[in-house]
Amino acid sequence: MISRFSKFRLFILPLSVLQLHCNSLVSLFSEPFPVEEYHLENGLSVYLSVNPKQPVVQTSILINAGSADDPEDATGLAHYLEHLMFKGTSKIGTSDFSKEKPYLEQIESLYETYRQTKEKGKRKQIYEQIDKLSFEASQFVIPNEFSRLQSKMGITDSNAFTSNDRTFYVATVPANQIKNFIQLEWERFRDPVFRTFHTELESVFEERNLRVMDFRSNLFKQYHEIMFPNHPYGVKTPIGKDEDLKNPSLKKIHQFFQENYAPSKMAICMSGNLNPKEVMDEIKITFGSMPSKETKSKLQIPEHKPQESKNTIWVPSKKKIYLFGIKLPKTSPKLLSELNILSLLLSNGHNGLLDESLYYSQKVSSVSTTITEWKDYLILNIWIEPSKIKSLDETKLEILAAFKKIETKDFTDEQVQSIQKNEKLNHIKYKDHNGFRIHEMSEMFLSNWNYQDLQKKFESLNQITKDDLSEFVKTYVNNNIVSIETKQGKENYAFIDKPLISKLEFSKEEESKFKREFSTEPSHSLSPSFADFEQIVSKTYPNGNQFIYQKNKENSLFKFKMIIEKGAWISPYLDISIDYWKHLGTDLYTANALSTKFYLLGSSLSILTNGETLEITMEGEDEQFLSSFRLLEHSIKSVNSSKEVWENVVSDYIVRLENHKEDEFSLDLALHQYALYGKNNLRYFYATPKDLKSFKSSEAVNLLGDLLKYKAKITYYGNMNFDTLENSIFNEYLHKIKPIDPTNLSKKKFRPNKETTFYVLNRKRPHAELNYFATIDIKDKNTFPYIGLFNALYDGLASPYFMAMREQTGNAYAANLFLDFPDSHTDPILWMASLSCQVDKLQSCLSDSKESLRLESISEKRFEEAKLSMINAANTISKSDKYLIDEYIRSQRLNIKEDLDRLVFESIQNKNWKDFLNFTKNISASGVFQISLIGDSKKINRQMMKSFGKVEEVNAETIIGY
Repeated sequence: MISRFSKFRLFILPLSVLQLHCNSLVSLFSEPFPVEEYHLENGLSVYLSVNPKQPVVQTSILINAGSADDPEDATGLAHYLEHLMFKGTSKIGTSDFSKEKPYLEQIESLYETYRQTKEKGKRKQIYEQIDKLSFEASQFVIPNEFSRLQSKMGITDSNAFTSNDRTFYVATVPANQIKNFIQLEWERFRDPVFRTFHTELESVFEERNLRVMDFRSNLFKQYHEIMFPNHPYGVKTPIGKDEDLKNPSLKKIHQFFQENYAPSKMAICMSGNLNPKEVMDEIKITFGSMPSKETKSKLQIPEHKPQESKNTIWVPSKKKIYLFGIKLPKTSPKLLSELNILSLLLSNGHNGLLDESLYYSQKVSSVSTTITEWKDYLILNIWIEPSKIKSLDETKLEILAAFKKIETKDFTDEQVQSIQKNEKLNHIKYKDHNGFRIHEMSEMFLSNWNYQDLQKKFESLNQITKDDLSEFVKTYVNNNIVSIETKQGKENYAFIDKPLISKLEFSKEEESKFKREFSTEPSHSLSPSFADFEQIVSKTYPNGNQFIYQKNKENSLFKFKMIIEKGAWISPYLDISIDYWKHLGTDLYTANALSTKFYLLGSSLSILTNGETLEITMEGEDEQFLSSFRLLEHSIKSVNSSKEVWENVVSDYIVRLENHKEDEFSLDLALHQYALYGKNNLRYFYATPKDLKSFKSSEAVNLLGDLLKYKAKITYYGNMNFDTLENSIFNEYLHKIKPIDPTNLSKKKFRPNKETTFYVLNRKRPHAELNYFATIDIKDKNTFPYIGLFNALYDGLASPYFMAMREQTGNAYAANLFLDFPDSHTDPILWMASLSCQVDKLQSCLSDSKESLRLESISEKRFEEAKLSMINAANTISKSDKYLIDEYIRSQRLNIKEDLDRLVFESIQNKNWKDFLNFTKNISASGVFQISLIGDSKKINRQMMKSFGKVEEVNAETIIGY
């Protein structure tokens, strides 16, 4: 479980006259996006969208309540409850609930006493009693049985999220398991039992401690406090207040569940290959039997009141951000569409007003706009990373000038039309994605809109005029801009200390009576549709270049790539040269005009490194492919050098490089790479700040121009024919004489598995983050099915590793274990584990992890469950008529002729438990890992760590390479 991020009208209709709407979104979509909308007699809402493209159904059970609905004296309840909803019921997850229940009742009572007790000594005694009773109760617990049942059915992506105004439970379900899924979910929502509470509470403590020093979490917490000073969105956060976290109440959690998990505050949203009548029949029998309750929304759509202020936010980073927020009430679908167009008119990465005035003028290193959409408020967020611009005030003047242009209609019709065109292309691309449909149906429910309102939102995107945008600025923008500047604060953060927790002893029984009797038999059979490489035409030329072609049978879009294997090693100055290219024009266009021309064509373009590969990628409308490709050629071949632009790019690039030494995400990634490769990785290859000072802009331009001269795979997915592309469009590149081959330039080399070594980076964090890496040098494709089985067994909440490290001990907030398929046939299998725990739990965490990584205790029952899970999930694979080129290239790199998923699936049927155990024994035989560890050095016991392996201290300069 990960916690992330209108007035509610009650629909009460007799079940026999369910309200039904089945319409299409006209004008914007080339095909319909149907929604069937039902409102049951007890108040439950159901939204179903039939999408037969794949044999799966994406689901979301949505609760119209989040942290804003938490009690004033017990914040964080919505988030607590989300975690506890995975713990099972009186039938699931217990070997004998009649014996477990008295312990749970005593624990709940003791927590109420604990809340009311202030004296530390007495609180300690009470918690010791809670810990003792929790240990006794745990002997009846069958951990993560709910998740195991889901996994057995082939259900994937099961998770839950708590936001400010909603909680939702998501899963991707095989189309033939929908009936079983509904029955299992009904059992969960009908009768949840909140067991193993104190170890889950410890996980929430860890989550809170992780957030307190996270840059974005820290920034947005303060940002929302400023934007909503007198509203629950700003006063209450999903994680809750520290004092409330330390004094939890199971009693109040039960009350919150009874009040908010009521049918009138719930919606079931499904999109996929489903039969609406069959789904509704099952929902009627299960969720339809929930008793109706009178509920009233605590949040009302507010009156618009302009809010103008200037603020400073203190964050744990020296990275400078200017953030501007414009808040407005969410009053109508048309208003949301107007805000969307306004946001893109300001910044769309191409021809936005702020793109032109700030980014292409190099006053800022980046500018972007996003929209926060909640039930009763919308926020337009303008995110700026400054460069040459001097101050927050100066930046705001530029933003006000952009809004003034909109208010006075001083922008072109072409700008609005290009935005509308690109939004239409995005909807063509995403309308058949179940996740997109689920999101739209969820927002429809939370906003108290009906299907016609949803239609209006999309239809109005094409109808918005300059007058609409001008009026919008006058009404909602003027005198309504909150300005924020970040500054690095002192590292004086309060952390919640861990409570004393005894290791739990779970039931010896592997499954409950419910699990034994619950049918996971599918309603009908499914067969996977693997990648059919017969759809692909591949031709290799005498010079080593390759053309890979696939006809697009789905829609009117194209996808083009030029892939240069090992291209990331072409030059230490490649990345900065690509940055430079983004700011350069040609002999015909300025940089802004060039980007605008791509946007007007409806084409997106990127040049970037993907691991060791360099990829030039372009996507867009197929009828514009030729024009877009010629423009791409022109943008690279005819690029103009500019000393001033180069100096600004270098200056910004050096600042970013130096910021990497402080940025927590960059340090994490650098340490992982150092643990894996040592100095044999790209970080040590790329130019340092010192190197950049002697590299010339003309050299960067020459480097860019040479990119089209390298040996490459050219791929095309679209509607043009192969011969035209080969002979008329790509001919110059496919037949070039002696293309440069970069494949031997790579210096990447894995560390040898000689002894376990900790690479320790000192950072003032309340927790330690560990990542284990081991290379398994087995280059046999017959091992691939075992990799799949291993990951099915250790995936998600049902993982034995997760159970041992989090559920049983509360040692780690995060605990993941998996095997990674090699990137190529020459690479090893990578065995990886990740842990996040408080530093004072490091010794027990390492001990338990070492024991769990022996991989010797997998029972035959768990193996067969994993196998069935994998088969059921694989039966939903549907790659027919999809984009297959990336799959084809993956198989090429692995030196196999078929789709990797086909190879795994067709071999899995014959794999048995004993062979699997032999495989796990082989991969864990040495027990040697390279371990990256980030934590507070003052709190890390070196002698203790040396009993597990060698310890090497590193610093930011060592792992980043400069």
